[in-house]
Amino acid sequence: MSWPLLSMASIEKRYNGVQALAGVSLNVAPGQIISLIGPNGAGKTTLFDVISGLEKPNAGSVRLDGENISALSPVAIAKKGVARSFQTCQVFCNLTVIENVLLGRYLKTKVSFWMAGIRSPSVYREEHRNLALAFEALDFFDLYDKADRKMAQISSFSKRLVEIARCLAMSPRLLLLDEPFGGLSETEIAWLAKKLITLRHQGMTLILIDHHFNSISTLSDEIAVLHQGRIIAKAKPDEIRRNPEVMRAYWGG
Repeated sequence: MSWPLLSMASIEKRYNGVQALAGVSLNVAPGQIISLIGPNGAGKTTLFDVISGLEKPNAGSVRLDGENISALSPVAIAKKGVARSFQTCQVFCNLTVIENVLLGRYLKTKVSFWMAGIRSPSVYREEHRNLALAFEALDFFDLYDKADRKMAQISSFSKRLVEIARCLAMSPRLLLLDEPFGGLSETEIAWLAKKLITLRHQGMTLILIDHHFNSISTLSDEIAVLHQGRIIAKAKPDEIRRNPEVMRAYWGG
């Protein structure tokens, strides 16, 4: 059995007495795609916030490859290889497509302010590498020809892809995607799902939040169901579909 890349143990999170997460434990093996589903307010995005360091748990621990990252800042966690997208697409509309994706390389750069001013050969080599990785991420999502366009000039679907491409430019070990299929057409969902499966085949570990059960069933190794801040089931998609407790909590019957 492989060592989990991500391990969450008894995570609790409270907001002014409201229990958002109540003892959540979840292990994610390297190279898996795990999807989180559950009713609105179940605690899915809060769990992403805890993993990525935007929120600190009141109890419990988050471990990345065995290291406790619960108390680390979002920047420190990102540097360790955790990248995420957001429920509402986060892009910089005043920048071009390639500039947005290059921001994903910011935390990876080793060039100091003074080195950048000197313009040494090592600076040029790193700039070239960063640009190559950014274009590689764009090419993966068929956005290469849109690199110089302003974000306002591309579609909502392309904006979503740019946000994920920026995550890929970070060369993450763990990719957290919050409702990547939200607002997309069935054709766009199917296309993006195939790309996410490709990332899994390349060795990346992904955790998805989404409500498109049929779509996540086709690409997920397992699905975890959150209800009132607790994981009530974690199993293969077919087992989740037949689970009576999940049917009551999520589908209402």
